[in-house]
Amino acid sequence: MTDHELLEEEASSAVEPQKKKRKIPWGVVYIVATIIAVLVFGICNREFGNVFRTISSLTPGFLALAVVITVVYFLFEGGIIRLLMRSQKIPMKIGSAMKIGLLGIYYSYITPSSTGGQPMQAAYLRRDKIPVGVSTAVLIVKFFCFQCAFFLCSLLSFFFMYEKLSLENPGIIPLIILGLAINGGSIIFFPSLFIKPVLHGICRFAKWLVGKIRFLRGHFHLLESIDKFEEDFGSYRETFRENKRSVLWGILLSIPQFILQMSVIYFIFLAFGYHTISYWEVFAVQSLLQVSVSFMPMPGASGAQELGFSAFFRNYFVRDDLYSAVMVWRFFTYYLVVIAGALLVVADQFLYNRRKKDSRDAKE
Repeated sequence: MTDHELLEEEASSAVEPQKKKRKIPWGVVYIVATIIAVLVFGICNREFGNVFRTISSLTPGFLALAVVITVVYFLFEGGIIRLLMRSQKIPMKIGSAMKIGLLGIYYSYITPSSTGGQPMQAAYLRRDKIPVGVSTAVLIVKFFCFQCAFFLCSLLSFFFMYEKLSLENPGIIPLIILGLAINGGSIIFFPSLFIKPVLHGICRFAKWLVGKIRFLRGHFHLLESIDKFEEDFGSYRETFRENKRSVLWGILLSIPQFILQMSVIYFIFLAFGYHTISYWEVFAVQSLLQVSVSFMPMPGASGAQELGFSAFFRNYFVRDDLYSAVMVWRFFTYYLVVIAGALLVVADQFLYNRRKKDSRDAKE
C-alpha cells in the first residue's frame, strides 16, 4: 500500500467516527410528522376550507389571555421547584428556577411518555453543582405534587361530568377510568422510592444490569456513580421527613397551577365566540381529556391529543370549526411551548459555552 493510500485510509477512518456521532432527533421528527398528519387530515376534512377564515375571525384579546395564562403556569412550575430546593437549603434564583421549569416541560413534550423532563432537569442542575441524587429526589417530589393535583382535579371532574358523559359520549368513559388508574398508581409508586429498601433494591438492580453489559462495565465509573446517587438521594430522604410542610405547599400550589393549564381552552372557546358554555364544564372536559391521553407513549401525546380533543369536544364546537379549534388549541398548549423551549435550550447552551470559554481564558 502506497503512502497516498495510507493517508486516504486514515482520513476516511477519521471521518467515520464523526458520522457515527450524528444522532437523528426522533422527537423532532415525530412532531413534524404529526403536524403533517394533522394537515393531511384537515385537507381531507370538509371543514378545512373554513379553517383560515375561522382563525382570522378569532378575538385576539382572548388569545392573548391564553398566552398570559400559559406564562403564569410556567411561573408556578419554576416557583414550586425553587420552594422544594430551598427547603433542602439549596439556594436558587428565580430566573434559574423558571429556566429549569420550562426546560423540564420542553423535554417532556419532545420525549415519549414525557420521560425526558426530569432527567434533563437533573442534568442542567448538575451544571450548577447540585448532586444528581438530590436534584432527582426534589424533582420526583415536584412531580408527585403535580400528580396529586392532577389526579384530584381529574377525579372531581369525572364525578361532575359522569352523568352527561354517560348520555352523550359513553365510549370515552373506559379510557378516562384507565387514565385515572394509571395516574393514581403513580401517586403510590413515586413516594415508595423514598423507602430505603425500595431505593436500595432499585440501585442494586441497576448495578447488576451494568455488570451484565460489558460496554458499561468498563466505562463511565457507573458503579461508583450509582452508589453516590443512592447516598445523595438517601440524604434527601432523611431531610424529607423534616420538611413535609414544603411538600404540602407544593401540592397546594400545584392545584392552581393545574387549573391554569386546563384554563387555556376556555379562552380559546371565548375567542371562537362561545360565551354561554360554563367555565367549569370546559375545565372538567379538558381535565378528562388530559388524564385520558397522558400515558400515551408518544412525544407530548401527539396524535392522541388531537384525536382526543375531537372526541371530547365534538359536541361543543358546533359551527364547523372543530378542526380549527384543534389547530389553535394545540398551537397554544404544545407547539408554542416547544418553540419557546427550543429557543431557550439554544440560548442557554450558547451562554454556558461562552462562560466556560471566558473561565478558561481567565485561567490562562
